[in-house]
Formats: sequence, structure tokens, C-alpha cells
Amino acid sequence: MRIRAIFESLRSRGYEVPIDDIRRLYVDLRTVKTLVSSMELVSMILAGLGLRSDSGLVNEVAYAYEVSTDGFKPRENPEALDALSALKGMGAKVAVVSNTSFSTRGVMMLLRNAGIADYVDVVISSSDVGHVKPQRAMFWKLVKSLGVKPSEIVHVGDACVEDVLGALGSGLRAVYYTGLLHLRGARPNAICSGLVPTIGSLRELPALLERSSGAALG
Repeated sequence: MRIRAIFESLRSRGYEVPIDDIRRLYVDLRTVKTLVSSMELVSMILAGLGLRSDSGLVNEVAYAYEVSTDGFKPRENPEALDALSALKGMGAKVAVVSNTSFSTRGVMMLLRNAGIADYVDVVISSSDVGHVKPQRAMFWKLVKSLGVKPSEIVHVGDACVEDVLGALGSGLRAVYYTGLLHLRGARPNAICSGLVPTIGSLRELPALLERSSGAALG
């Protein structure tokens, strides 16, 4: 969708660029997509295509890139809605902190399409922050956005380094979620499993947090 959007946007401006060239550049930039904004990414793609771009062209193509996924509905985790509903009923603040090429706006659109946006108070996107988990900048951005102490935040994730160790290293609490690791052929990390509470289903989370006073979920 994104590659097609870039292609169509350039063609509307009179640039006949092979879509395969755009695709190759997009794939080559995969290691930086979670660190740069859509405008920065588009600027690099245009440079790779040999196009002399002005701010108007960059803005136009970046906008097309940004909105190209507005209709996309991600695969749902059936546990999420039950857990989120229970957490909001407990008065918890809920944040999504993601290493992603989607902007904050883009993540919110995905959450809306999945039917859970109303449960989320804050979205932190790595491509907007310019850092990725486990870097402290991501977690400090979360702390500032929620307006609570780091120790009041419980970061829930399935990546031992990015989600658990990154959160702990930034002064947050953490929960290791292992329920979907099998989808990427991974197994629970023994270090993180023994270090923090571990859950196999998000439905276990509300009861776990209920035993911890003043927790906010990140």
C-alpha cells in the first residue's frame, strides 16, 4: 500500500518512476524505517530515485504515504479487548509504545480500525521519537506523556530486551507476555521469565495489576 501510494503520488506529478525501483529502496531502508519520520523516509527514497525534491513534493508524497494505510485493519488478538476493558474499568491509563514505521497518527488509525482506540490514552511511536526500545528516550517519553512516576508504570511486552530489560533499565516495572511468541518461532527467554511476572494471556494482566496499587499500564 505504501509503495503504491508513493508511485501514484509521483506519477500524478509527472514522474514516471518504475515501481520496482521504489520497492527496492523501501526494502533497503527497512533498518531505519522505525527511526525516521515519513518525511525523512520519503526524502531518502526520492534521493535514491535521483529526483531533485522540493518541500512541496516531499510533503505531498509523505502525505500519500501516511494515509495509504488508513483503511488497513490489523489482525486482532482476541485477548486484547477483554484485558483493555478490564484495565479501563480499574481506572488504569493505557499506552501503546511501539517500535514501528507508523507515526503516532498511523498507530491510532490502526487501533481505531481494530476497535480498541477508545481504550488507549497515549501512543508513543519510535518513528516520531527518533529512538527505539530499549533506548531510554522511548520510556522517558512515555513517563512524560502519562505524567506519572516511572515506578508507577508497568510495561507489558513480548520482547525480553526491548520490552522487559529496556523498561527495567529506565526505572519502570515490567511484565513479560509470552502468549504470541510462537507466531514468530520464538520461545520464552529464561532470563526475563525469571526476572519479572510472566503471563501467557493478556487476560491474566488485570488481576496481576490489581495486586499492584497505583499501576499505570504502558
